[in-house]
Amino acid sequence: MVWHGTVLARFSPALQEKLLAHSEPFQFAAGRTIFEEGSPSLYLYVVKSGRVAIEVHFPAWGRRQILTVGPGEVFSWSALVEPRLETASARALEDTEVLGIKGGELMDLCREDPEFGFQLYRTLAEVITDRLVTTRRQLLEGAAWPQEATPSR
Repeated sequence: MVWHGTVLARFSPALQEKLLAHSEPFQFAAGRTIFEEGSPSLYLYVVKSGRVAIEVHFPAWGRRQILTVGPGEVFSWSALVEPRLETASARALEDTEVLGIKGGELMDLCREDPEFGFQLYRTLAEVITDRLVTTRRQLLEGAAWPQEATPSR
């Protein structure tokens, strides 16, 4: 099954089929930018193969990679949250295949099927929570910012 091993595997088979029916395959070559921070967020992505760098621009440091997502992981949940603008950039670290699900279609499905919407947002809340904890650890450990990138005071 396409969703096996992904966070979306938590959905019932019927809801997985609904997601699959609304997904589109995309391929990105190594080094290719998938989207830029601040651009309209059109899709929720699920990585099938490869790895994607999630990067944020900081005025004092420039662009910094804050996360790597791999097979089974989701990114670009901004497609489901107003104002639907990307809060980070995404770049393929290697040849990467993803499934993209249009945010607008997902929102329509949530309105049509409240159980689906509940499962989707609960799952995304768990992913966001995990990533927030990871980011907090990086900041506390100083791992997110190399010493040479630390701005002067």
